Amino acid sequence: MAETLNLVNPNDNLSFKYEISKFPDGQQSLRLIEEGYNTFNSLKENPQGIIIKSRLNDFRDLEIIICANQALKEVGVRKIRLYIPYCVGARSDRKFMDGGFNYVKHVIAPIINSQGFEQVIITDPHSDVLEACINNFVKIDNTKLVHWSFTNYFLSKGFEIWDSMNFDGVRFVSPDAGALKKVFHVADTVKYKNEVIIASKHRNLETGKIDYTNVPMSVNDADKDVFIIDDICDGGRTFIEVAKAVNEVRKISSSVHPDNHGKNYLIITHGIFSAGYSQLGEYFETIYTTNSVKDIGETEYHALENLPTKVKQLNVF
Repeated sequence: MAETLNLVNPNDNLSFKYEISKFPDGQQSLRLIEEGYNTFNSLKENPQGIIIKSRLNDFRDLEIIICANQALKEVGVRKIRLYIPYCVGARSDRKFMDGGFNYVKHVIAPIINSQGFEQVIITDPHSDVLEACINNFVKIDNTKLVHWSFTNYFLSKGFEIWDSMNFDGVRFVSPDAGALKKVFHVADTVKYKNEVIIASKHRNLETGKIDYTNVPMSVNDADKDVFIIDDICDGGRTFIEVAKAVNEVRKISSSVHPDNHGKNYLIITHGIFSAGYSQLGEYFETIYTTNSVKDIGETEYHALENLPTKVKQLNVF
């Protein structure tokens, strides 16, 4: 069994402790600590090697990852894997305009590659660019999150178990064409057989704001619960606009009484939630996410939310 050096949850480390130091000039450093029979020799001789688990939200995280990797190499460990479910800059996977550059390709990937990891494990990457640029890349899809989300959802509906038949009252929505591949993968994973609705949006290139969102949902489906599925939620504006458009379809339905209108749900792998949860909570019954970026309480906005019911977190650390 591989040892774990967990930089997010130190209690997850099986045998070894570490300490992180921060210096006045901003430098960070990490030191491994021997305890009792847990010597550096036993660490070095573990045939499964070491897995470094960390968030990678910014360069401070990357600095500590490099320190951990180098500390392990200094005590003789050569088989080291890196688990970073979310990778900073995942959406900056191409050159967006003249004078710019590809952040993933030219900034993040070269630094990670220089560390010589046996594997770099990332969950539900935003695009194939990460896989193309990072050496020894291993992709984990969002299957675990999806199954956990629907288990929670169907339990809340009174189902003790669920299968494809339970999806009769559910509709999947792809927030845009870019997420369609992910949504179809989810549909195939859970044996969802109904229509996948593809939303489209028009964005004002000058302001960056979404002017109009179209969701081609049938008014006869106004009683269905809608699940919007994607990999990253930053501020959440795209998902809010999709939810608004879904609600507008429900309003004009003459075949479904308002008391029987369905609810909106969001499954998102990486929750940045830079605008908090408050407005998202107005449009979504439940938000399912992981703690790949942060724990749901780690935001300045969390005090005004009803977190236990609105946001549910699957721990990946």
